[in-house]
Order: sequence, then C-alpha cells, then structure tokens
Amino acid sequence: MPSRIKYEAEATDLPCVAEHGVVYTRPWVADFVLDLAGYDAGEDLVGSIAIEPSCGDGEFLEAMIRRLSSSCRRQDRRLEDCAGSLLAFDLAPEAVATSRRRAESVLVNCGWHEAESREMAQRWVREADFLLDPELDLFRLGGGVDFVIGNPPYVRLEHMDREIAETYRKRYRTMGGRADLYVGFFERALNMLAPGGICAFICADRWMLNQYGSRLRKLVTTGGFSVETIVEMHRADAFHDGVLAYPAITTIRRAESQGKVFVARVDRASSTSTNELARAARQVHGNSRKKNPGVRGSEYVVVNEWFEGAAPWPSASPNRLKLLKCLEAEFAPLEDRSTGTRVGIGLATGADRVFLTKNPDLVERDRLLPMAMARDTVTGTLQWSGHYLVNPWRADGSLVDLTGHPELHAYFEGNAGTLKGRHVAKKTPSRWYRTIDKVDQALVTKPKLLIPDIKNVAHPVYDRGHYYPHHNLYHVTSEAWDLKVLGGLLLSAVGQFFIECYAVRMSGGYLRFQAQYLRRIRVPLPDGLDAHLSLQLSEAFERRDTESATQAALRAYGINEIPL
Repeated sequence: MPSRIKYEAEATDLPCVAEHGVVYTRPWVADFVLDLAGYDAGEDLVGSIAIEPSCGDGEFLEAMIRRLSSSCRRQDRRLEDCAGSLLAFDLAPEAVATSRRRAESVLVNCGWHEAESREMAQRWVREADFLLDPELDLFRLGGGVDFVIGNPPYVRLEHMDREIAETYRKRYRTMGGRADLYVGFFERALNMLAPGGICAFICADRWMLNQYGSRLRKLVTTGGFSVETIVEMHRADAFHDGVLAYPAITTIRRAESQGKVFVARVDRASSTSTNELARAARQVHGNSRKKNPGVRGSEYVVVNEWFEGAAPWPSASPNRLKLLKCLEAEFAPLEDRSTGTRVGIGLATGADRVFLTKNPDLVERDRLLPMAMARDTVTGTLQWSGHYLVNPWRADGSLVDLTGHPELHAYFEGNAGTLKGRHVAKKTPSRWYRTIDKVDQALVTKPKLLIPDIKNVAHPVYDRGHYYPHHNLYHVTSEAWDLKVLGGLLLSAVGQFFIECYAVRMSGGYLRFQAQYLRRIRVPLPDGLDAHLSLQLSEAFERRDTESATQAALRAYGINEIPL
C-alpha cells in the first residue's frame, strides 16, 4: 500500500471538473456551512473536537481557526489549550504546506505569538489519508468527535488505482458499485461522531439520488442519525473554479431518532441572506438563542419527517418538497398490489447484434418474438420498426432444447464466439445461449404503457398487447387501471413533477425514467376518479395533449399548480 495516494480524476465522466478531485470552496460557503453546523465562537469550541477531512488550501480551516481563536479568547484561555480541538487532513504535501502557512498567519493575525502559532499549525494540519489514518480510530474508541466539516474530494473509484480503490471498498461498506470517493468520507465522518455530534459537508448531491448512494442513505436513515439540513446550491457560485458539481450542503447529526428537516435552496447568496438562513435552520433545531427575523431572498421549508431506507431522496425546491410530502401522504404509489399495478424493465440480451433481427425467416417462426424498441415510441404512438427477439426461452421460463430447433441451433452456433464470451455465459457455460434476462411470455399479450428511459419529458406510449419491450423501455401493467387514463396522469405535469423530484438529471437536462423512480409516483385510486375526469385524461393521452392532461391531473390530485 503506497504511503501517499493521489485522488486521480478523469474529468469527463465526473460530476465536476477538477484536478485530483479537488474543488476549492468560496469563503462565504465555508462560513455558511460552519453556521449551519453550529460551529459558533459563542460556544465552547476549545472543549470540542472538530475534524476537517480534506483541507486543500485551507478555506474551511481558516474560518474554523478564526472561530476557535475567538472562543478561546472569550474564555480567557491559552492557545495551547486548543491543541486537541482541531485536526485537518490532506494527502497532497503542497496542500498541507499551504494550509499550515495559512493557519499560522490566521493565528498571528488573531493576536497570538508567532512561535506558538507555528507550533499549533503544525499540530493541527496532518499529511495523511482521512479514510485510512489509524489514529482517527482512537477518536471513535474514545467517544467520538463533535464536528466533521468540509468539502470532501469528488472522484469515482473506477478512476483510481485499482488496489487503493479495493482497499477503500473493503473498509467502507457504503462504497458499492460506481461509488464516488466522497461516499467513504461520509461513512467515516458519521461513524466518528459522538452522540450529538454533527457532520456538515458541501458535496455533490448525486448520492442522494443515485444507486451508488443507496447504502449511504440506508446508513443515515437506519444507523442512528438525523438529517437536519439540506441546502441545494446548484445555481450558487459556491466554488472558485467553474464546475458542474450539483452541490448541496448537508448536515447530519448522531441522534436517537430523526427530527425535523430544514430544506432550503440558495441561488444567489449574500452574507446577510446566508446568515439569516443559518439562523432559521438553527432555530428549527433548537440551537439558536436569537429570534429569526425571516429570510430575505431565500426559500426554505421544514418537514417533520424524512425519507426511509435506501430509497432516493428527492431533489426539489423547498416548495416542491412540501407538495411532494403532502402527495406522498395522501396517495398510494403507482406500483400497488391492491390495483395489480406493476412497473418493470424490458429485456436485456447481452448481445443485441445476435438476439435482435428484422429478418422474419432467420429461424423457426415460433422462436421470434416481436420486440418494441425505444425508437418505436418517438411519435407518441407505437410504430413497430419490425424488430424481433431471437427467443431462446420457453413459456415456462426454461431454455429451449436446441436439438428440437435446428435453424435456431445453427444460428446460435454460428454466433457462439460472441455468445460464449459474455459474462452471463461464462457463469453458466451450459446455458451459453441465454439472454441476460428471462422472457416473461405473458407480458407480450398484456396491455401496457411503455416509457422510454432517457427523456426530458414524460413520454408514456400505449401497447395494446402485441410486443415485448427492449431493455431501454420500462413498462407499466395494471389489473385495475384503464391504461389510457393512467397514461394521461403520467403524461401530465404532475407525473413529470414526481420524476423531476426523484430522478437524476443528466447533462442536457434529460431525466432517467427508471423503475425505481416510476414506482414512487403517487396516483389516485382508479375507482376514485369520476367518469368525466377519466375521459378527459384518456382523451388527452390519445391526443398527446399535455396541457389538457395537466389540467385534469391537477383536479384529480386536488391541487392548483405545480410550484417551481
């Protein structure tokens, strides 16, 4: 294991663009995060333990030192009493040197002697890996720390040295899949907290929505923590470099139960507006002595409960989040046993070049299954492009015996090199001609809504029951819904609203209409809609009239508008 690790980043695939995963925070942001965390000079910061896990050039560190120094002066204590109050980490020697010089300068400017300032700066700033440093384990064994505050690095694990990435994965169970390095920083920070301690990070908010953040979300919601504050900063000028990072400030406290959550959005910030916003947040959580005068130029809402388990946390403005919580409380999810409504994904073959064909005479006729492709849905009505699945499955879910299908046998043998080279075939060599997913033969004849995965707007399309969906199409079937009525709801701005709250937004503004998000859409009960409203929704769906569908949907949900 190397003694020093560089967080190497390939900028093209990351949620931000920065060398070695480093994005430096602006001073007003550092102060805002410290305010939200309650790292306040009016408190006894000398008697607390604060960690800055990735100090970089020392932006957070300077703000923390100023407050710690002020707290020390207020208590008429010596600077050496603060030796154990603060600890900062970085892997880069140049960053450590810069932070130490900056820490020393700040202390001297605060009136402390140069020699003791230099000594304290050397003690506080450490060249070490926050994720692996063994001395940090002693804090946890000793009862934990009070604050972990900063801006962790953003680097996908697949862009790191494989050995190092594997070391992190083994140590931090939340770092699954294509996780980003900052996920491990969250886990390490949360597990270090003393009872009542708080982790306050400004960080890309993708972990709240993406699959790779599911284990971290579960840790937060089931591991004895309370989400206190989330401030979306997507449009705020939070960093020194121009980056696409989708940042949010998140504060999470070690607590026995989840309390109220203060959710805000900052687009353009001033010291006045962020001070007032932080004061409002701290008043909600009962740790502000000052009366909140109201927040000018900022938007926030307080919700009484948070989301559970590993499910994605919605990304929404405060007003939208408030509406979302109301609709979630009143209406049932789209996927519902009581209505027999199910959401699924189409078939993944693992070798489309082999398994998809437009030749109806390629193999035995009973081995060809008409398949709907995403391109077939572009116009809003299903226009089949003539694709078939070369189907290796029987209706009972078992693979066909190739000896009974000589044309199929010859075709697969002719493509055996491709088929046998797939991971799914190597796992079970005797089943080398299978597709990744099994075919559910009954799905072909079921009426269903087909929903393309990547779109900027909701685009449900009706299939009467003729085709099997390809893997980039999701499908909705129901025993109770008239699917055209349901299609009108999903086509509307209300259906779009749910996806915009739940789903990851990709570059270009496109959304992922994946099953995990579709299942969470809330809908009225199908028999609770009056006949006129159902007819309006159905007709709007057939005409692809989003405006008419939206007007009907708003009445169906009993709301006047969708807030921005």
